Amino acid sequence: MLTQYLKKIPLFNHLKDSQLQEIETRCKTAKYKKGDVVFYKTDLSTDLYIVNSGRLKAVLIDEEGDEIVLAQFEKGAFFGELSLLDGKGRSATIIAEMDVELSVLQKETFFDLLYKNPRISVELMATLVGRLRKADEMIESLAFLEVGERLTKALLDQAMAEDPGTAAGYLRAGKITHKELAARIGSSREAVSKCLKVLAAKAIVRDSDGNILIARNALERLKNAKRM
Repeated sequence: MLTQYLKKIPLFNHLKDSQLQEIETRCKTAKYKKGDVVFYKTDLSTDLYIVNSGRLKAVLIDEEGDEIVLAQFEKGAFFGELSLLDGKGRSATIIAEMDVELSVLQKETFFDLLYKNPRISVELMATLVGRLRKADEMIESLAFLEVGERLTKALLDQAMAEDPGTAAGYLRAGKITHKELAARIGSSREAVSKCLKVLAAKAIVRDSDGNILIARNALERLKNAKRM
């Protein structure tokens, strides 16, 4: 039941059951298969999307089809708030990384809820600030960090989300392709492949049945290796 699910989402968890039921009645459900595009960058649409299940990614795609991953959205997350607020074209392309189910709120419906429940705007701003900080970190990383450092940080972030820890001081980043890693750090697949070989030689990463494992102290090891 959508009402019970909405209670767990920070954007709506302060609302009364009657208010959540109103949202449920005004939400539409949309399902997408792995690889489907929810919307493209510059599309003129203003709906807000809530992830009920699955995972999606926000990407920028160049003319040759290469991607840079800006963000990922999993169960409980929402996206589409920028165009909802300013009415301009979408700022990124959203692609399903697995089969997903979404709840869709139209702009008029969301603003009606916002006027009745101003606290939603506070939660929305908190999310926007968090995403802005993450964007700043990405810009800083692209501007100042080498591929090895960006790759290490990306693997550590992935590992912390996937797995609290494994034996012998390593974290499991999961099964992720070199192309996907390149898209996340704004590099090429070839550069990522070469860098992973170097990191493996330094025992900073290793393979376990197709899963990438990364040392808990990977950044420290990388810095020490550069001093030698």
